[in-house]
Order: sequence, then structure tokens, then C-alpha cells
Amino acid sequence: MVVATLKPQSPFYEQLLGKVDEKLLHFRDAREYFVLDKMNEEYLKYYINKVVDKPWNNHMFLAIIVYFEKNTDVRTIYKVLADINPRLCNLFKYFHLTKMKELNIETHMYQYFKGSFFKEHSDNMRSRFLSSYRSCSYATKKWVSTKIPEEQQYYFEQFLFQMPSYDSRDFTFTKSAKEQARNTRKSETDAIVPLLPQIRAEGHFRWNQITRLRDAYLKACEQAKTLNEILPLDYYYDEPERVGERFYFRLWDRSSFVLNHQQHFKSATIKSAINRTSYYSEENNHYFVEFIKAERLKDDEEAEGLWFTELFENKLIGTWFQNSCDDELKQKRDFLFSWGYGEANSNSNPVPFESNHKGILTSSKFVSLHQDKAEGILFDVEPIYAAATFGLLTLDICTTTGARINEFLQISYTSECIKTVKVDNKYRYFFYAIPKGRDELEAFYISKQTMEILQSVRLMLQTHYNTDKIPSVKYRDERKHLFPDAKPYFFQYHNQAFHKFTIWASLRFLLHGQHIETQEGKVVVVKTHLLRHAFATEAVQRQKLPIDIVAKILHQRDIGVTGYYSEPTPSQIAQSVSDLHDVISDYIDIDEAVLRDPEELEKELEEYKEKVGVFNNVIGGTCVTDHVCPIKMACLGCQAKIPEPEKKHELLEVIELSKDMEKRFSAMGLTVEVKKAKAMRKHARTELKEIELIEKYREEQKYEPDIQIKK
Repeated sequence: MVVATLKPQSPFYEQLLGKVDEKLLHFRDAREYFVLDKMNEEYLKYYINKVVDKPWNNHMFLAIIVYFEKNTDVRTIYKVLADINPRLCNLFKYFHLTKMKELNIETHMYQYFKGSFFKEHSDNMRSRFLSSYRSCSYATKKWVSTKIPEEQQYYFEQFLFQMPSYDSRDFTFTKSAKEQARNTRKSETDAIVPLLPQIRAEGHFRWNQITRLRDAYLKACEQAKTLNEILPLDYYYDEPERVGERFYFRLWDRSSFVLNHQQHFKSATIKSAINRTSYYSEENNHYFVEFIKAERLKDDEEAEGLWFTELFENKLIGTWFQNSCDDELKQKRDFLFSWGYGEANSNSNPVPFESNHKGILTSSKFVSLHQDKAEGILFDVEPIYAAATFGLLTLDICTTTGARINEFLQISYTSECIKTVKVDNKYRYFFYAIPKGRDELEAFYISKQTMEILQSVRLMLQTHYNTDKIPSVKYRDERKHLFPDAKPYFFQYHNQAFHKFTIWASLRFLLHGQHIETQEGKVVVVKTHLLRHAFATEAVQRQKLPIDIVAKILHQRDIGVTGYYSEPTPSQIAQSVSDLHDVISDYIDIDEAVLRDPEELEKELEEYKEKVGVFNNVIGGTCVTDHVCPIKMACLGCQAKIPEPEKKHELLEVIELSKDMEKRFSAMGLTVEVKKAKAMRKHARTELKEIELIEKYREEQKYEPDIQIKK
């Protein structure tokens, strides 16, 4: 193959020239292309800012080449750099080292792992460093010995990290770090389990708000086009009564923004904006908004405004730390740490709102670059609408099915994936996916609400692509070898399927600012895997579903893992025995369920095959359990049921019935039955509260903002 260039064309090439070994910098892949030209800017910018002037810069650059050649994802490469580089900085400074050959990993590094110094470093920090260092050492050594011609191997071996003779089993911090992570997870689960209905509702309220914002924006764009309004166009609209605020916006395009801020732009740029040429032509132009302010409508309280504006105001969307001075870094880190993103005792730069996907959350380069020139807060509407929509779908699936990311990323708009059946004149829904550790499709049962959100995603994608079909794209996340064929996946944008990082960023964005704390006062960030733990804990500990049935719902083979997921939280352990009896007296004994062997389980499963299941109505909602009833038709309070507002009257009748039952059983002296009646009423009231939240956000979905143009 003829090489088109004699040197890399990467914009980072000049910054690296003379600082990185020449052979590494000019390394070519099997097709004779410069590897540097294909590297991602996210980890390259970190390398330039943090590593390039360090004694181990060539070692780390070789590692980047190796991981890139292995097709490792961007975030993993970044993580390896971020795990290793700070700790090497610590070691070199502590021992006054200046060259890599001075570093003795059997003494210097070993003492660090033994905790002889830097005692303020957490077990998790030491564990991550050792794990990433060993993995990096092994991967680079194997790559050099198998991918580099034998006559060149000696040269590249000088840039290999030495492999230590010890591993994680030689240190107590590994076990401690795992126990700490386990305790943290359970403590966080404890915090969010009671709040699951509120978290779901808040997600819907926020999506409704973003939808209203987008509708108003599109109306303003249409008015600007049809009436030839001169931009900027100021407009406002009123939020529903629950919010009670008026939002003020300003509609811009690139040309109008430049012409109204000429003092900040060069004459050539102003001329191009006036003539609408090049970057400012009609073809390249696009609209964006400036959020001016929010004001209360009926009282003098301080307006809350949009929940996400502080993220844009503080420039925390995307890879925020690039080109930031030390004071800015500290200020932004402190803000993120205060909301639970990252570890406050580290020098890391967490990027909770980096989607790693074009068109999701991050505004255009023009809008991001000129944010500080505006009076208010600039942002593009479509990226935040897309992020909120995908975030809502993620939240709904996680809290109603407990599915893993790599399972719901498989959902595609195909008849093989999504199934619908009609039973008793009502539709029931499920999707098929290959669970973790399997290679065959299994069914995941979903509610009507989940299907409605999927339809919202479908419509958004059709609008985005300007087509009646969702395009087929290649699956890109873990286990992609199982899905070689392109499919019309729901989790996609700009002709690329999502990685899990995009899911995480979208969910964080949708739920940012909800103040949830553990009993120890630590701020909790809602994560997909945490929701899975919460789903399991709620099902086993609060609703008393048998643990082996929960394993089926979660598609887990190892019941021991399900046991870990569903362990009682500190709050649940602290409940008094009498309260516990009041809540669970009408449920089956969990101790018996945990100890059953497969034959006993099969026998009991047969007994459970009653007339309640995934295709039947139950009191107050719809059952979504796979063809068996896990709690012998004690449907009130069951985690396998989705409450439906249309069945609110059934719960009200149950409350009245329970009152009558309590009186009758009290007169008969049947104490246990009295407790069952009270528990029935308690569960019904709990479900009524969740239904009230559902009714509120459904009502707001019908609210259309009436925009007013401010002349």
C-alpha cells in the first residue's frame, strides 16, 4: 500500500514531536497508516497535559499504541493512564527519582502497596494502581513479543513496564477494597430503595420539561423561518402549575450571535457572518438557545429554573478539564465531588457528563466555545433532549426489569426482538436479549409504559434521521462478537450504536441534582448497576419474592450472586421484629426458598403456575412476572407488578375492604389475620402514592407550552 503522507497528520503531532520517541511517534499499523492519526483526542489530551514531560512518557505512549491496536475503548485507555500516571508521580517525588531505570518495583512500589507511606491513599486507589499497572505490563510485553518483528523487539523492550513478582493476593488492601466497595454499594442501595417511585417520577417530570423546552424552541425556529424574524428572537413560556415558573429564552443562529458580539470576534469572522459564507452559510448554519432567566408566577420565592443549567454554566459537560488552569480545575473538581462524582481525596478529573457520542448531551463546538460571551446560558436543544430521552428509557427499564446495560442495549426495532401479544383485549410486551454469560436469547417482560417510551425514542430517531425507518448499525459495546449483523437498535444516534458510557452520562444528566445521601452522609449518584441492586433488594427484602425467582427475573445463573445483590440493607436490618412481622406476615418464608435444591425448586415452580402471570390483570396494575406467581398471588406490594392509574379504584376498594376485614378479625380474636389486613391496607396506600406521581407526570405530558414572542 502506498503511504499518502510522510508524517502523521494529527493536530497533536507538533506537540509530541521531540518529546516522544521518534519510532513510537511514527509507528504505523499493518496497513501502513500512522497510529497517531487514529488515536482519540480524549486520552491524547490527558497524555499531553499530564504525562508527556514525565520520565515514563514513552512507556505510556507505547501502552496507548498497544491498547489502541487491541481495539480497546477510549474510556478504558483513559482509565489506564489516570490510574498509573498519578501514582508514578507520587513514587518519583517521594523517592526523589528522575529516571525510569531508578525505579525499583520490588522495593519502591512494593513499599507503597504495603502502605508504608501515603497512608491517606485509599485501598481502592492502591488496588486500581496495581491492577492497571500489571495489566499494562502484561499487555505491552505480549504485544511486543508477538506483533513486532524479532529484530526490532529489543528496541521496544526499553519502553516496557517491569512486571512485579507480586500480585493483588499479596496485599490486604485488595480484600479491603472489595469489602469497602461492597459496603458502599449496599449503603447506597439502602438510600435509594425507598425512593424508587420518586426517582422514576422525577425522571418523567424532567423529561416532560425538556420536551416542553424543545417544543417551544421548535415553534420559535418555525416563526423565525416563516416570518423572517431578525435574530435574536426573545421568547418565553409558562411552565405547568406544579412548577409555577416562567422561562425566558433567546433564539440565535451563528451569524446573529457573531454580529451581536462583534467585540469578541475578528474582522474576517464578522465579514463571513454578514455575508453568510463558509461556516456561516445557510447550509452550515443552525439554531441554538440562550436561557436568560426563570421567574416565579405566583409568589416571591426564588425560581429554580432548569435543573441542568449549572452544568453548562460551570462548563462541566464533556471533557471539561482540558485547557483549564489550576484554580478552575480545583473549583470544578470540588463542585463535582460535592455531588458525589469521583473521589474527593484524589486528584482525578471525573467526567460524569461526557457522553463519548456525537449529538448526545454535548453542544456544538461553536456554542461551547462562545458560552462565556453570552448574558445567559447557551446550549443546543437537540443533544440534551436526546440525552434526557435515552436517560428516561434507561431509568424505566432498570427500575422495572433490573436488566443489565449490555442486555437492554440489544433492544432493536425488529419483530425478532420486540414481541407483542394480545390477551383479553389488552396488549402485553417483552423483548428478547442474550443475558450476560449466555449465548441464547431470553425474554424480558416490560410494561406498557416502557413500550410508550420506546415509541418516543423511535419517533425521535425518525426525526433525527429524517426517515420512516431506524437505520441498522453495528453493535459496539461488550460481547459485540455475538452480534455481528447491523440492526436498527434503539440506543443509537448519528449512525452509531451506544457504548455504556453514553448510557451512564444520559442517566446522570437526567437525574443530576437529586440530593440522596447514605446514612453516613455520603452523596449517592444513581447508576444503572445500583438500580439493579435496588431492584433485587426491593424484590427480596421488602416484597419477599423467593431469591431463586428473583434470579430468574434478573437472568442470573448463580443464586449466590443474587443473594449478594439482595442482601438486607442497614435500614432493613435495623427494623424492629414487630414492624417486620407487620409487613411480611402475609408472605412466604424466605429461609426455605434460599435452601431449596433444583428438584424442590421445580416442584414449587409447578405449584406457583396459577392463573396469575405475565398476561393477566391483578389488583391495581399488571403482572410482569414470567408465567409464575412468586408470592402466591399476594399481589399488593409485589415488585413484579407495575401500578396503573386506570386501576386506582381497585386499590381504593381494597383499603375499604381491609378496614372491614380488620374489624371482623379483631372481633374473632384472629391476631395474625388482623396483621394481614393492616399490611394489605399499607401496601395499597403505598401503591396509591406511586399512582399519584404517575398521574401527575402523565398530566404534564399533555401540557403544551404557549410561547410568547418578546418584541
